[in-house]
Amino acid sequence: MRKLLIISIALTLLLTSVLCRQPVSANPAAAARYLKAHGEVIVKFKERAIHAVALKQTGATLSVEPQWMDMAQAIAESAGTLSKENLRDAIQPLVPTFRDSKVAKLISQWGMDRTVVLQFDASEDLDAIIKHLRANEAVEFVEPNARIETGSLIPNDPDFSAQWGLRNLGLSVGGYPATLAADIHATDAWELTTGSPNVLIAVTDTGCDITHPDLAPNIYTNPREIPNNNIDDDNNGYVDDVNGYNVADRNNDISDVSGHGTEMSGIIAARQNNDTGISGVSQSKIIPVKFFRRIGPLPTDVEATVASAARALIYAIASGASIINASWSQTTLDDTESQTLKDAISATNEAGILMVCIAGNLPYNLDVRPVYPASFLLPNQIVVAASEFNDEIWHVPFDPLHYLAGYGIKTVDLAAPGTTIFTTRARGDCESCTRSTDPSQWYANIDGTSASAAYVTGVAALVKSQFPDANFITLKRRIVESVDVKDTLRNFVRTSGRLNAYNALTISLQTIPPVLRKLKFKASGKTLILGASLQVGATLFIGSKGIVVTRGTSEQLITNLSTSDFPVGVPTQVRLRNPDGGESQTLTITR
Repeated sequence: MRKLLIISIALTLLLTSVLCRQPVSANPAAAARYLKAHGEVIVKFKERAIHAVALKQTGATLSVEPQWMDMAQAIAESAGTLSKENLRDAIQPLVPTFRDSKVAKLISQWGMDRTVVLQFDASEDLDAIIKHLRANEAVEFVEPNARIETGSLIPNDPDFSAQWGLRNLGLSVGGYPATLAADIHATDAWELTTGSPNVLIAVTDTGCDITHPDLAPNIYTNPREIPNNNIDDDNNGYVDDVNGYNVADRNNDISDVSGHGTEMSGIIAARQNNDTGISGVSQSKIIPVKFFRRIGPLPTDVEATVASAARALIYAIASGASIINASWSQTTLDDTESQTLKDAISATNEAGILMVCIAGNLPYNLDVRPVYPASFLLPNQIVVAASEFNDEIWHVPFDPLHYLAGYGIKTVDLAAPGTTIFTTRARGDCESCTRSTDPSQWYANIDGTSASAAYVTGVAALVKSQFPDANFITLKRRIVESVDVKDTLRNFVRTSGRLNAYNALTISLQTIPPVLRKLKFKASGKTLILGASLQVGATLFIGSKGIVVTRGTSEQLITNLSTSDFPVGVPTQVRLRNPDGGESQTLTITR
């Protein structure tokens, strides 16, 4: 059967590297190069159409993958010339087949098991192909495969003094005056916890230099996988994913192709008190999820697409991460959101994973000009802007009206340090790598909202370490509701505040755990949820599927369930989560 591969429109990962320090203006001509660079499109088939084909061809409702792959081949060939003589390389499924039932259910729920990527010849008219595919009645949606952009304990680490974002003494930073305590108060937070190795953070990025002496101790090792035996020992769908996975090339080579992922990992979890280099925010475990790949001989020949970003998020779910760092964004010319990316992020939301996103390194007001994935605004997302060492939004020095980062008082949650951030540097052959053998050269200053998101990710890991049973809503509330409010940020972020790690650990939250007593089903499909302390907007979980309930009272919520949601005669686990993060006990109910 043939596989599919997504077309690259114009996703570009917002760089948080040194190159991003200069003012950046939107360049439609440059963006167009990204949009039309490849002839890849993502196609999602309608569920009923696929089952109809399966029934017609095999008389069964199971094992439909060969049928939709046949369908993909047929519609692809009708639309244009595929790019590869070996059609297996031009047609690829979006995600692999999962043996893990929980992950498989999430994939199926969001239709990613019927989503494929097609690669057409570069000479073909991509707009015409998309129009042709959208006219097919078996197709749910078609979109170009857009590109992604890259965006009181005192440690003995010798370069800790350069990390003003952790502790700002009010000295100059990069030659500019700084404000005392304009930092995340990390040293106060470390008096309570420095993090836990049981907290897993998926850094979805360009890879990571996992042998860096300041990172190696905090890189995750999969205990269920035997290294380099070419066997999927833990049956999670990925072969030899011992320290993470490369979803772009489908192997376990997670070495950094641009340096960006190593920079993020250092901010989040560089080893503390090892008498080496710097200190990360949290001493938790990093799972590198590489979705950028090398496309040419030069260190700058690197790219990623919507399809590979979606695959990275699915791997993050499969790996068991509780937090995802997404220091990247999609850039398009017409503000069109990617449904494929939204499906994948919806799956992370359903899986209960906190996802930290960037507001971007372009001076857009996200309230009116969306940046994705930040602007999906799903419940599990935190959106972060960049602040500088005087608690102002990132701007050109001495020109406070010339912003360098995205913002939005309705859509961006908070700010975090994002300028002149000292962090780990990858070694090797890549754009931001170093080949020096001098350990002092294995670190560098970076700017951008990517660094800001990494700080928030690190604080989320501290909070998860202190409160291991906290769900993503509680983690998000602790971070967002505990900021240091600053007049200088009032017109830029929803909370008017900058990240505060100590406050996130000590804030007193008001949550009301609902009491779930029983469900009553009616023939019409109407379902009554009976209990106490129920809140409108609560999420009812039936197995792995979540349904937001928008009608009812504190003692009775009302929703509609179908037989497919709640099969008759099958014992099913049910629980309820209030919008404030309070969760009920789990009941096993047979309809």
